[in-house]
Amino acid sequence: MRSNLSWRFILVIFAIVLSLWQLSYTVRNVIITPDEKEMLSENYVKRLERKALKLGLDLRGGMHIVLSVDRSKLPEGVSMKDARDRALEIIRNRIDQFGVSEPEIARQGEGRIVIQLPGIVDRERAKEIIGKTALLEFKLVESPENIERILKSIDDIVFEYELKQVDYDTTLIPQNPFLTLVYRGRVTEYDLPIINKYLSLEEVQGVIPKDVEFLFSKTKVEDELKYKVIYLIRKSQLLTGEALVDARMGIGTQNSPTSPRVDLTMKPDARRKWARITGGNVGRQIAIILDGVVQSAPRVVERIATGNSMIEMVGADIKVAQDLALILRAGALPAPLETIEERTVGPTLGSDSVRRAGNAMFVGAILVLVFMGIYYRGCGLIADLAVILNIVFLLALLSGLGATLTLPGMAGIVLIIGTSVDANVLIYERIREELRAGKTIRAAIGAGYGRALKTILDANITTLLMAVVLYYFGTGPIRGFAVTLSLGILCNFFTAIFITRLALDYITSRPGVKGIAI
Repeated sequence: MRSNLSWRFILVIFAIVLSLWQLSYTVRNVIITPDEKEMLSENYVKRLERKALKLGLDLRGGMHIVLSVDRSKLPEGVSMKDARDRALEIIRNRIDQFGVSEPEIARQGEGRIVIQLPGIVDRERAKEIIGKTALLEFKLVESPENIERILKSIDDIVFEYELKQVDYDTTLIPQNPFLTLVYRGRVTEYDLPIINKYLSLEEVQGVIPKDVEFLFSKTKVEDELKYKVIYLIRKSQLLTGEALVDARMGIGTQNSPTSPRVDLTMKPDARRKWARITGGNVGRQIAIILDGVVQSAPRVVERIATGNSMIEMVGADIKVAQDLALILRAGALPAPLETIEERTVGPTLGSDSVRRAGNAMFVGAILVLVFMGIYYRGCGLIADLAVILNIVFLLALLSGLGATLTLPGMAGIVLIIGTSVDANVLIYERIREELRAGKTIRAAIGAGYGRALKTILDANITTLLMAVVLYYFGTGPIRGFAVTLSLGILCNFFTAIFITRLALDYITSRPGVKGIAI
C-alpha cells in the first residue's frame, strides 16, 4: 500500500512542479516592465514570449484579415491553389521582415488566406505590410577582394568607435570587433542588433561605396544556433522576377546525384540578357533577393544561353529547395487579392475582456469552492484542491502546447471550473451510499470510485467528442473554445479521479483513522 502511494505521490508532485515551471514563463512575461525588457537580452525576451501563454486577438488586440485570390484574373495555366500558395509566401516574407510578433498566416479552403496580426491595430500599417507586391531581384554580389577591403575599413572604424565608448580597461575590446561578429560571413541573431548599429554609424556609411549595400539572408539554424549570412550586394538590378517563367525543385546536381536543386526557366525576351549576365560573371555570385532578403546566392559556373538555369543546393534539405522554388515563383502575385473580411480589436477592449473574464473565473471558482467545502466538508476541501490543480494544469498545457487563449477559451475555463466538481459529486454520493450500507471507510471509497467511474467516463467522452467536432468544423474563436474545453476535460479527469483518490487513500491509510468528513 505504501509503495503504491509513493509512486502516485511522485507522479503528482512531478506534474505540479512541471506545470508551475511552465507557468513561470507567463508570470515573468506579465510582470516584466518595458524598461526591464530593454535591459535584458533579446534572446531571453523572445524565449519568454515564446513559452508564455499566448493571448488571441480578442484579448490582446490586433487585426484579423481574410484574403481571397481573384479567380477572374488568374493567368492561363495557373491553378487557384498555386496562386494562393505563392501569395501566402509573399505575405509571410513581408510580415517576417516587418517583425510582427507571433503572426498567424494560414490557408483556408482553396483560394483564401487567413492572417492574424497580434498587437497591430493600425489598419493602414497592416495594409502596408501585406498589400505591396513583393519584389524579386537578381543582383551581383561584390567581388571577394572589394568585400575584404571594405570590411577591413569598417573594422578599423568600429575599433576606434569602441575605444571612445570606454574609459576603463581598453584591452577588453577585441582587435577586430566587427570582423569577429561576421566570422565566415555569419551573424548570430544575438549579434544582429550590434551589427546594424555599427553599419548605421556615419563614419561607416562613409567608407561603403554608394553603389553597394549590405543585405542579410533568411534566418538559418545550425547546431541549434540561429544566424544570418551577410552579403555585400551591388545595388543595380540584373533582372527582376518578371524575367522568370517558372521555378521547380528537382533532384540531382553535377556534384551530387541525390542533392536537391531548383530549375529556373526565363522568359524568351530575358534569355539573351541572362546569357550576357552569366557569361560576363563566371565564377561570381548572383544573389536572389525577395523583399530585401537574400534567399540564395549561387555561383555562376558557365554562360547560360538557353534561359534554363540551375541552383545547386548540395547538402540542403528538400523542403528548403521546395521553399526556394516557391519563393522564386512568388516574385509577382499571379492575381490580385481581395479582402473578404477585416476585423480590428483595440488593446483597450482586449484588456477589458481579460479583466471581465478573469473576474468571472474568480467569482465562479469561489462559489464552487465554498459550496463544496460546506456541503462535503473535509472531502469538499480535497475536491477544492483538485479544482485549483485542474486550472493550473490546464493553463500550463495551453502554454506548453503553444495554444492561443481566446475569449471563448476563457469562457471554456469558466465552464470547466463549474463542471470540474461533477465527478467528485458523483463519487462522494456513491461513497455516502456505501457508508450508509455499513461498509468500512476504505471499502466505501473503493466502491464509490469504481461504480462512479463508468458514468464519469461516459460524460467526459461525450463532451470531448463534442469539443473535437467543434474544433474540426469551427474556425478562430470556436476552435479556441474547443481546445480549452478538450484540455480541461483531460485535466479534470486526472484531478477528479487520480488526485482526490490519492488524497483519500493517504488519509485513510494513517493509523487510527476510522472515518472521513463527508
